[in-house]
Order: sequence, then structure tokens, then C-alpha cells
Amino acid sequence: MSHRRQRAQWEEEGFEPGVIPDRRWPWYLRRAADATAIGLFFLILMLAAIPMGANRDWAWAPLCIAFGLMAIPVAFGVGSRGGLAIAAAEERPLLALIVCFAAFLTFALWQMSTLAPLAGDAWLFARAKEILGEAHAPIPAVAADFARNSILRSIACALIFLMARAICRDRDNARWLLVAMVLSGVLVVAYGLAMQVSTNACYVGTYLKIQFEYAETQRCLMSGTFVNSNSFACYVGMAIVAVIALLFSRDKKQVDAPYGYNEEDDTRFINWLTGKRIAQLAALLLLLGGLLFSASRAGFAATVVGVLAFGILMMRGRWKSRPDLGRIFFIGLAVCIVVGLIAGGALINKFADSDDPWARIRIWQTSFKAIALSPWLGWGLGGFADAYMILQPASILQPNDLAHSTPIEIMVELGVFGAMLAFAVVLLPWIVCLRGALRRRLAHRHLPIAAFALAAIPILHSTVDFSLQMPAIGFVVSAFLGMGWAQAFGRRERVPERFVTGH
Repeated sequence: MSHRRQRAQWEEEGFEPGVIPDRRWPWYLRRAADATAIGLFFLILMLAAIPMGANRDWAWAPLCIAFGLMAIPVAFGVGSRGGLAIAAAEERPLLALIVCFAAFLTFALWQMSTLAPLAGDAWLFARAKEILGEAHAPIPAVAADFARNSILRSIACALIFLMARAICRDRDNARWLLVAMVLSGVLVVAYGLAMQVSTNACYVGTYLKIQFEYAETQRCLMSGTFVNSNSFACYVGMAIVAVIALLFSRDKKQVDAPYGYNEEDDTRFINWLTGKRIAQLAALLLLLGGLLFSASRAGFAATVVGVLAFGILMMRGRWKSRPDLGRIFFIGLAVCIVVGLIAGGALINKFADSDDPWARIRIWQTSFKAIALSPWLGWGLGGFADAYMILQPASILQPNDLAHSTPIEIMVELGVFGAMLAFAVVLLPWIVCLRGALRRRLAHRHLPIAAFALAAIPILHSTVDFSLQMPAIGFVVSAFLGMGWAQAFGRRERVPERFVTGH
């Protein structure tokens, strides 16, 4: 990279003209350290889906430690130009986000202490004292060990968000995050296809998904490396949005063009259809096949919403200037409709084959009863399974440890006030991504739009399932929210930095 171009890049990132960031390392060592940090971050993040979605203690616990260790060099500027530097435009929203997250953690820890007042589960401790002769002092958290695990995963998501926010200030790194998401989705689907052929998709590794007797001729829904086909469909849907975002991105020579670049000069399809985009289209078809094999109704619907959100935001203000993109959008919409019709039979059959299609409604009704018993203090983070076991209706014999609706489960565990804090921690960065999608220049608007649309899939899907509670999905969503946050603040909104340590 030439000296003049390096200076222009520094100025674009917010450094004052004429002020060169301090570089204490030789350039080759600095570049090697940056590449190593970025590569490890993307690699660990995207391989998190391989060990059963990282929903086992032996999977997510080492990942949390790895992200905690990686956050230290990133905080000192390794892998990013400014480290964790904060621009003036993002001071207030970032402060609000930090306050909400700190309040959420404080509330969760308070539930685990004897300082909290009596809640709806106080009678459990009284009954235990009658039976055992002694019991712990009544606290809202009925499962402190699960609360600890939930807090650790939440802290890991916060670190991932901050690292992605720092690393993905660079637009090349933001695009590499999209590439990593696509590669991870392809790997998960490829494994699902292999298991579909070898074990009829009834195994994930050596884990048998069927709870009762298994016949070799029995077929199961494809779930890739996930135990649950719905979480698999959600993850594949996120990869679909990522590959579509790459299809809409420009080539490197166009990315470096000035903002006055005339997009109408390069609208021919032959110029757009490169070898790289052919590979992306092939990946898109593979991912769509995996989505159909999962037969997930909510996963398919959430993916359609995410893809439509991406297309509509990309076409905002460009219907007349880019008629070629309009044609691509409507062709894609037609493909979604055809795919929906093809998949409709499998989705209807899945609903018809269910032993009790209304069981989830009954679970939600029981959850609302638990909320009514302790509306303000909740039952403790991670305590849904114990609360449900106490209130489980006789009509449902099978035990259940999930509400199949993340918002409802959070309200059971944290109460109304604590749930509002948890919702704000997710929705505030999502809204910032939407802000960037609406305000970015045309040259790079696909990055914040992709972050918003991709995060929309698990957020919407989690209203009727628990995809966001899968560590692998939660980690990826945190990274894309961090990327969208970083890209939401354009170069005109960044303030100069006189000096950045480590540069």
C-alpha cells in the first residue's frame, strides 16, 4: 500500500489529516499480528456451530474463555486501527447500551443474593425446610448454577460485540465476516447432507436425536450440526442473507471508487456475473436446499422476512437509478414464492404429523402463569425449567426446559423489569444497524443492511422458538450486530483521533 493511499485510509477512518497514528511495531509484524487476530476471531466464531451448536457445557465454556482471551489484544488495537476508540456520534447510544447491559447483569446477580425480597418461589424454600429441616434463604433464583452459565454466555456475547465493532470498522473485514458466515453455513449444510445419506439425519455425530426406539429405516428432519432442525434452519437462513449481501456487493475496484461513482455505468449482467459470484450462487442453492430439508416453518418464514428486508432496504431510493437491481429483487421474490410452494407440502406434513400441534400454546400459557406468580423479580436467570416443572399441566406428560419463545422465557426468569433490560441489549444495536442501513451512502450500504437483515432472522424466529439461546447463533448475531454498529457511523460522522495507542 502506497504512503499516499495509507494516509487517505487513515483519514477515512477518522484520523485528522496530517496526524499519523503511532506505529511502534515494524509494519510486517503489525500486519501479521492483525491478520492472526482477525483470522482467529472469524475462525472460532464460525466453527462454534460445529459442536452441536455449542449448546453443551463442554463446547460453549472453552469458547467463552477463547473470546475472553482474544478481547485483550483487540482492546489494545491488535486487529483494528482504533481498538475500542469511541466516535462522538456513537457516544450516547453506546453509553445507553453499556448501562442497560450493566443493569441486566446487576439484576441477574441480585436475584442470586439474599438481598432480594421474597418472590413467588419463597414457598418452595419454606417447604424444603419442612421436609429437610433446613434450606437456603429464599431468593428469586431457583437455579443459581444455570444463572451463572447464562451470565457467562451473556458476557461472551458482549465481548464478541465489542471485538466485532473494533475489527469490522474496516470494510474489508466486514466483508470477510460475511464470507465466513457463508462458509460456515455451507459446512453445516454439507454435514447435514452427509448425515442424511448415511443415517437418515437421525444422528449428529454419535448423538441419536430420537428419544425412543430407533429403526434404521426411520427418517429424521435434517438438522446439520444442530440437534434441532429449527435452529439449523435459522442458522442456514442467516447464511442465505450473508451470501445475498455478497452478491450485492461491489468488486474491489468499485469499492475504492469515490462516492460520486456513477452506478449506471456498470449495469450489464455480463460484467456482474463473475466467477466469484457463480460460486456464491452455487452456495445459495445449497443453503436453500438445506433450508427446505429442515422443514422448519418458522425458520423458513423468518428467512423470507430477512431476505425481503435486505432487498427492500437495498432498493430504497434506487428503483429508478438501478432498474437492474429491481429486476434482480423481483426475480428473487419469485424464487422465494416458488420455493415456498414447493416446501409447503413438507411444512404442512410436519404440522399434521405432530402428536400435539398445540402443545407449544400450552407451554406459553403455563409460562404466563409463572410470570403472574413473580412478575417483578422473576424466577432467576436460567430457572425456567424449575418453574415449569412446578406448574406443568397434567395434559403435557413430557418434561420441558424451554419456553419455545425467548421473550416469554426471559420474562419468566427475569420478570418484567429485568426482561426490558435484556430486550434493550439486543434491540438497541439492531436499531443502530437499521439507522446505518437508512443513512449509509450507496457504495457500502449493503454492510449495515446485511447486519440488520441477518440479525432479524434469529430475533424474529426466537419469538416462537429458542434459536437466540443457542450459543453458536447468539455469538454470530452479536458479531453481526457489532459489525452493523461499526458500519452505521460513516466517515463524515467520525471525529478525529489525535493519538491511538498501538498504532
